[in-house]
Amino acid sequence: MDALLSGDVEVDVLPVENTLGGIVQEVNDLLWERGGLRVVGEHVLAIRHYLLGRQGPVRKALSHPQALAQVSRYLESRGIEPVPFYDTAGAARHVAEHGEPGVAAVASAQAADRYGLEVLAKGIQDDDSNQTRFLVAERGAPQRPGEAARGDKSSLAFVTAHAPGSLIAALACFSSRRVNLTRLESRPIPHLPFQYRFFLDFQVDDPAAAEAALCELELAALEVRLFGTYPAFNSPP
Repeated sequence: MDALLSGDVEVDVLPVENTLGGIVQEVNDLLWERGGLRVVGEHVLAIRHYLLGRQGPVRKALSHPQALAQVSRYLESRGIEPVPFYDTAGAARHVAEHGEPGVAAVASAQAADRYGLEVLAKGIQDDDSNQTRFLVAERGAPQRPGEAARGDKSSLAFVTAHAPGSLIAALACFSSRRVNLTRLESRPIPHLPFQYRFFLDFQVDDPAAAEAALCELELAALEVRLFGTYPAFNSPP
């Protein structure tokens, strides 16, 4: 994200949620913290994880915490210790460069080819329906739902007053206009113990109704940050 904001790259592709591991916390928090970004698209990718390393018993598996969560049953059943690493491909590179006996990586088949590792096991994810949703971001001001086409989606985050009924009032901005929500997640607010901000996605079936819902939310909530409005991903047939 820093590279995008500084102009070193033109586009970021950011994982925001997974069907097994849930919300990708770091990315969602950074969307809130970094201004000047707008979401312009989304993509849903089927995820297959591989155990990569050298032949021999595996004691530890390095990978991103999300990937480790998605293969937890596989690792536990084989007595393999999960070791968090900053990145799946980075874990594969680390294993390839250090060659420590008994240490493997959970990563993609492409990472095995790139770093010269053996595929010790294929498709080790706990559920074959495993998918990750990515948002495509670039620099600029986010598009509002009133400017969107029917069938688009919008993503935002908001903070309500710490008072009874404040969340219900915020959500009523959408339900009263029959705007369908596709995601609602909460994240703790640093320095405010047990208070939360909410990440929300909604469908733009009626741009005027979606815009009115957003305008009302901006009046009802303490703070609203719109990330963008963008074409919804359509799975291939």
